[in-house]
Amino acid sequence: MKKYILFIFSWLICFSGFGQVTNLKFNNGKFKIVQLTDLHWVESESYKHKNDSTCNLIREVIRLEHPDLVILTGDIVVSSSALQAWTKLADLFAKEKTFFAVTFGNHDDETDMTKSEILNYLRTVPYNLTYDAEGGKLSGSGNCALPILSSDGRSEKWVLYLLDSHNLSSDRSFGYYDWIKHDQIDWYRKTSDEFTKRNNHKLPSLAFFHIPLTEHETARWSYREFGEKQEGVAASNVNSGLFSSFIEKKDVIGVFVGHDHNNDYMVDLNGNIALAFGRKTGYPAAYTETLSRGVRVINLFENEARYDSYIRDLKGTYTHYTFEQKNEGSGIPHFNGSFIQESLVLNWDDSRWDKEMQMLKEGGMKYLIYAPALLTNEQGKVSSTYPSTLTAKKNQNNTLENCLRSAQKNGIRVFVGLNFNDRWWKVDYDASWLIGQMEIGNKVAEELVALYKEKYNDAMYGWYWVWEVDNLNCMTAERQSILAQALNTNLDYLTKITPDMPFMLSPFMNHKVGGDAKEYSKMWKNVFEQTHFRIGDIFSPQDCVGAGGLNLDNLSEWFQNLREAVNSKPGLKFWGNIETFDQRYWTSAPLTRVKKQLDIVNGYVSNIICFAYSHYNSPYVVNPEYHQAYLQYCKDGKLPIINKPQSVSNVSFQKVSNGIEIKWIPTEFKSVDGFNIYRDGVLIKKLQIYQTRTPLSFIDKDGNVNNVYEVSTYNIMEDESEKNKAK
Repeated sequence: MKKYILFIFSWLICFSGFGQVTNLKFNNGKFKIVQLTDLHWVESESYKHKNDSTCNLIREVIRLEHPDLVILTGDIVVSSSALQAWTKLADLFAKEKTFFAVTFGNHDDETDMTKSEILNYLRTVPYNLTYDAEGGKLSGSGNCALPILSSDGRSEKWVLYLLDSHNLSSDRSFGYYDWIKHDQIDWYRKTSDEFTKRNNHKLPSLAFFHIPLTEHETARWSYREFGEKQEGVAASNVNSGLFSSFIEKKDVIGVFVGHDHNNDYMVDLNGNIALAFGRKTGYPAAYTETLSRGVRVINLFENEARYDSYIRDLKGTYTHYTFEQKNEGSGIPHFNGSFIQESLVLNWDDSRWDKEMQMLKEGGMKYLIYAPALLTNEQGKVSSTYPSTLTAKKNQNNTLENCLRSAQKNGIRVFVGLNFNDRWWKVDYDASWLIGQMEIGNKVAEELVALYKEKYNDAMYGWYWVWEVDNLNCMTAERQSILAQALNTNLDYLTKITPDMPFMLSPFMNHKVGGDAKEYSKMWKNVFEQTHFRIGDIFSPQDCVGAGGLNLDNLSEWFQNLREAVNSKPGLKFWGNIETFDQRYWTSAPLTRVKKQLDIVNGYVSNIICFAYSHYNSPYVVNPEYHQAYLQYCKDGKLPIINKPQSVSNVSFQKVSNGIEIKWIPTEFKSVDGFNIYRDGVLIKKLQIYQTRTPLSFIDKDGNVNNVYEVSTYNIMEDESEKNKAK
């Protein structure tokens, strides 16, 4: 009976509102699409060899990639005897037992069949999923939506939109190529709303059509493309508003087109949406063509607005890239990951790790940055967080594997920090010493891959370069060259042993001692020019507000300039690392300040991590109100109203051997996060309440009995109670 109910439910979902069964669903969390484009099939004996080569390529790709769906994005058959050609293609997919769908190109109806006739034929063949939405009343043919169901078939997870981008403009006053019409856009908007309403949230979606949008060109003006761009973008001169609708609806996060045979590039618009070309698939050439024949592959993830994509030809794969939707389309900037350090986790068992991972997931976080795996302190003592041949056994622990084991279980992706040497902070190193340290890092990576990569493949996601670079000690061309050489020592080796693991670094900046945002941007442009960063590697600077290097007033200027530097390196991702602490007192930052940091940094980056939620916001470490208020903020973008804390009572002070001791008694602990200590009206200390301790006294080593002391309480928003004078 349960199986029967499940079948009916899935059947209703597939039919609901669209009149078409898709038969598409995830398999163990994955769904693979292969995009073919511009076959330019000419049905004649003289083109038989080229057509056979096209079919061979398609068959080979299907057998290599095992796609769940093939989408052909236009200019498929471009000659007379079109039905014979379409029949051969349909037979190919039937023999390979592969579902396929079609969007028409500008040449598809320049044959002896109209697009409507082609679609009518396709509706009769097995494995075709293309249909006409709205009963064929929309402009063009083959406009349709294909939902993809969950692995268990119980719910909708993604949507694929196929649109007809038409042919030539009937009035050349408006340019050469036609445009996607308003009725098609209105249908997309209505259909998007229906999916959202039915599922109670927006479904991540992709759009496929033939002729590129004008934004496929203009996006390059702000964000560098990666992949091949060897000709101009042949788009319509009329922007009919489809792209703005995608942005407004916040569901379509990838647009895949064809048409330009010498382009296969992608542009990531800061995590909001990616615009991409497929690789020309057909062997018949329409004009001078420079790229090998191939396809684009797109791998979707079931429970995330995230996909991988790459180009494949018969020689291999190229330009691998993972797109991840910014803030999951919510428009509310939030953390997607946190750093965590050994000092916090040294004594954690599996249960404690699981609690932390589940807490991070509850807060919408998917990444954890664990660093370092190996540390050399100022005295030269080497310790490791895993069993390493590089350290004595007594200086080892297994905290890294504990982290990976829990992360694998709980679906968290870990960036593993390599090695670090505290001598770095003295800035007295030379090139040979630094390169030697990078070579140690390569040995660490080799050991970690051998120990954990196969065992914890899903969790062991990326590498973190622990060495923090700043804007004051790396401004000379010589220092920048040394830095690039050091980075390349790791990058080249990591590319060799783990080409699928992204590499992240997180530098910092300081404006107080002569730092300049523009000069810092120039520095990184120079370093990027010399380094071998791969497509998908990550540059995630610290915002430095917690440490005081920057402030809320100049934060935007520095990130704007760094955005320009990142744009100089195609395919390099720009993330932000927000500091959730106040270094003056090593306390948690008030959430009012953290929200402002999020709002500012969000405008320049595609993703935000923090240093460090686990240390300064976890309900297992500090006041649980931090986490509770943050969860509320993630829902509606607003911080909750927290009651003003009650003041303390019985404040006293006395002379002790090492200074002046101030004591107090809280009236109540509700809404109290900590205590402010004032000397002669000046704040000298903040003492935070932790899960393991509640401070009720403080010794001022610089004070005397003539000073006036006052104590107040504060809450997680830094609202303050009245000050009570010590007696």
